[in-house]
Amino acid sequence: MLNLLSAEFYKLRKSKAIYIGILVAAALVLLLYGSLAMIDKINQGEVANGTAGVKVSQVGGGMGTDGASQSMMQEIGVIGVLLQMFGGHFVGIIAAVLVSIFVIREFSTGTIKNLVGKGYSRSTIFFAKMIPVIVLMLVFETVVAAVTICMGIPFMGWELFSATVWEDVVVYVGLQLMFGAVIAIIYMLAGELTRNLAAGISVSIGVLLFSTTLTAGLDLVFHGMEVKPSEYWILDLVSSCPVADFPAEFMVRGVLVSIVWFLIATVLGILHFCKADVK
Repeated sequence: MLNLLSAEFYKLRKSKAIYIGILVAAALVLLLYGSLAMIDKINQGEVANGTAGVKVSQVGGGMGTDGASQSMMQEIGVIGVLLQMFGGHFVGIIAAVLVSIFVIREFSTGTIKNLVGKGYSRSTIFFAKMIPVIVLMLVFETVVAAVTICMGIPFMGWELFSATVWEDVVVYVGLQLMFGAVIAIIYMLAGELTRNLAAGISVSIGVLLFSTTLTAGLDLVFHGMEVKPSEYWILDLVSSCPVADFPAEFMVRGVLVSIVWFLIATVLGILHFCKADVK
């Protein structure tokens, strides 16, 4: 087991796709901050509406508690950009590609077949792949969160940046890391079931983008019931996660739902990997 883990973490460190994914995520963060800065300049009349493709339908920012004009950068803040990156599925889409590449290429190169042929149990091989997948997701999301926070300094200015409620940022990022670990196993399950890179990426992104639409439809079907299906689907928790005043009910439900879906995805993955032929 330790030898397999060592080999998997070595491949993880040497994977160029991970570094490319981080650069893409950083570019998206830069784009979000740049868009907010451009909106503020348009509202202030410094540049024409529509400059750089940014068009504001209603020029003029909101009003702060002191009656002064409030900029979009001030209104959204660091926590708002984090919400767009995680709740808007930017991080999820990139992670789906990274996990799929890391998992499925083992089948295309014949590595899994060689490991099975060497006498390793299939459950051991699965766990040796699953642990690095979780680490990959946690490290990737942590780096994205750190880049998002650090980029806030030049765009927002130190005074506005330092006014961020850091306790909320820590709790929000912690919840997203917990959800991300579960989602990584779901992506791994999709890769294990398809064993094809294009299909694995497509299925993973499809689940990410369209499963919440399905649960929203189920909410309408069961509208007369107190329990809503969307409240117990991990991807709905990602997008509906609060950024402040975190309710205890959401925290407890988030932990329990994460544990349940983690176990479901892990058990299904092991059962399929142990039963299906490795070619």
